[in-house]
Amino acid sequence: MRFPPLVLGSVVGLAVLAPAASAEDAPVVSILALSYGSARTEVLTGDTVSWRNHSVQPHTVSATDGSWTSGRLLAHASFSRRFETAGTVDYYCQIHPGMRAQVDVRSLLLDAPHDAAAPGKPFQLTGRAALPAGSPVSIEADGAGSVATATVDAAGDFRATVTPRATTSYRAVVGDHASPAVQVLVLDRRVEASGHRRRGRIVVGTRVLPASAGATVVLQLHLRERFGWWPVQRTRLDDASRARFTLHRGRPVRARVVLVGSDGATPLALSAPFRVR
Repeated sequence: MRFPPLVLGSVVGLAVLAPAASAEDAPVVSILALSYGSARTEVLTGDTVSWRNHSVQPHTVSATDGSWTSGRLLAHASFSRRFETAGTVDYYCQIHPGMRAQVDVRSLLLDAPHDAAAPGKPFQLTGRAALPAGSPVSIEADGAGSVATATVDAAGDFRATVTPRATTSYRAVVGDHASPAVQVLVLDRRVEASGHRRRGRIVVGTRVLPASAGATVVLQLHLRERFGWWPVQRTRLDDASRARFTLHRGRPVRARVVLVGSDGATPLALSAPFRVR
């Protein structure tokens, strides 16, 4: 995605502002009292980075080589800049020279996974490239070479499926371009579930181990009219990695609970089936 060019100006006593990035996932770096919120920000060529001053003190965001600066940013002021050339850009605060950080601009990026994978189960990796549509992408696993392939689409996105059996780092490669490595955490998770009737309702309790607070679990019933297992409710695990389902159903039923990925569909682990009479 491309963004409007940076427009710099100066107003006495006010912050120098630039157009904010329009992408919802555009990187935003907080400016704190004596540091930047991120010492290193990785972006794709053509991306815009925004900074916002969350400190009561004034600060600047200034290239170490002197090629650009935000000017003086007061509390709550923001500044954005688009990065068109791959490479590492160092910056600092002119008011507090000890505040330093960098933007790492790449032609190829893999997205950091939001989920852990299950051992031996397919797991989808996604990424972005500032490269021509149709470019072939090789996904390389640490110590194993190429394990999957993908193709850059017209929007600059790509996706590939890997099957890790243990926690593994991956990177995307296109010719001389390589992304930073991302780690896929592999957990052999166990779903425990049981159900009982209470005042005409079915109550199902579940727990996932190791703890996976915030993950999504789906209650499935084995329904004759659906010819098999059918999802009837979904919820998220609480801070103790537990959840509860409640439903009204008259006759006995077989049930199970499935832990799914952030896409709401990919099964990561499931409980043993149980019957609620």
